[in-house]
Amino acid sequence: MVTVQSNLTLDQAFSSEQSLAQNLSFGNLKKKLFRELREIYTEIDSKDEKIKSKALEKHDVVSRKVLSSIGTLSHFNLMETFTERYQLLAYDLSEKMYAEYDCKNETERMLVEIIVNSYIRTLDNSRRLNNEFEGREITQNRNVYIANLSKQLDRANRQYLQALLTLKQLKTPSLELKINATNAFLSNNQQVNIKQNEIIKPI
Repeated sequence: MVTVQSNLTLDQAFSSEQSLAQNLSFGNLKKKLFRELREIYTEIDSKDEKIKSKALEKHDVVSRKVLSSIGTLSHFNLMETFTERYQLLAYDLSEKMYAEYDCKNETERMLVEIIVNSYIRTLDNSRRLNNEFEGREITQNRNVYIANLSKQLDRANRQYLQALLTLKQLKTPSLELKINATNAFLSNNQQVNIKQNEIIKPI
């Protein structure tokens, strides 16, 4: 459901594409959800048992929508990708990595959740794969299952490493050099040899 700001007429909301984009948005729905949840908490404290009972029934549905809408701050969507076995681990690892890498924007937080997701999938696929090697009878279906598990394990491990590398690069300040030279070839961790006619100037 998409909502229009209550203080606007329909003519104002539809006056231009820009106005439509600003005033007809899911952002308004998010604000409505927060107001609804606030009202539910008020009703839960009611002395009227009927009002309190109805509020408790609505609480789970609305709170889940709110938690989902704030995404990387709640880790709700990440936790939903796992069974109960790994949900608290996903939350704990995400919070610790936010602190470790001082994540301050949505891009960094999304990368952390990708890292945690792929890490736990690596653990889970490893556990499943090890369980298949416990001396049970080898069948064609089991061979196919084991092959698929191996592929999933490899994919999760690669995603983990790539996301972690990307996050590290984002958090590492870049070093810029201005080199006046006819030919200059630089690579990572390479020593720079300065000749008589080459000048390195700070920016």
